Amino acid sequence: MRGEEQSDRRRAEILAAASRVFAERGYHRSTVRQVAREAGIADGTIYLYFRSKQDVLLALLGELGRLNDRPADFAELATADARTFADVYLRRRWRDIRSRREVFAAVFPEVLADPALREALRARLALAYAAADAELERRGRSGGLGSSDPVLLARVTSATVLGLMLLDVLGEGVVRERWDELPVFLTSLWFDGLQRR
Repeated sequence: MRGEEQSDRRRAEILAAASRVFAERGYHRSTVRQVAREAGIADGTIYLYFRSKQDVLLALLGELGRLNDRPADFAELATADARTFADVYLRRRWRDIRSRREVFAAVFPEVLADPALREALRARLALAYAAADAELERRGRSGGLGSSDPVLLARVTSATVLGLMLLDVLGEGVVRERWDELPVFLTSLWFDGLQRR
């Protein structure tokens, strides 16, 4: 295995361990030592991949939203029409989101309560929004998107998904039971509207 692949694998193992520890204990009650033990590595090894426990948390949140994958996803779907783009993109993210429900439940309250974490996450989100804004503006210029405000559209879309994630974590019955239907429903809602045709 090449060094870069091994490094990526180790980083993923640390994040998986942190996900389990944070979900079980909560972020503030968890320690780097507990994450290292869960990952089966020495405490100091984590610091080869992350500067701090906060860095681990931000990486988990980035993984939850697949923030680093967005530019590649947008490029891959660049020639798809807007509806296909939304459908494919949502379906991909939906599976990721559901599999990380416990992480979201464990760390999101910490982000809301901690101004430093909030600011760090806001900075990471700014990069993801920049990619989304550029893609939606490109689609708007080419006539493939009806919204006159692609920047606001990116935030409203994000807020919709975040709200559904919150309802899922709260155990809201309809959202929980029909989670897998939501990407198709949202795509239809966004492209067909509320009125019957």
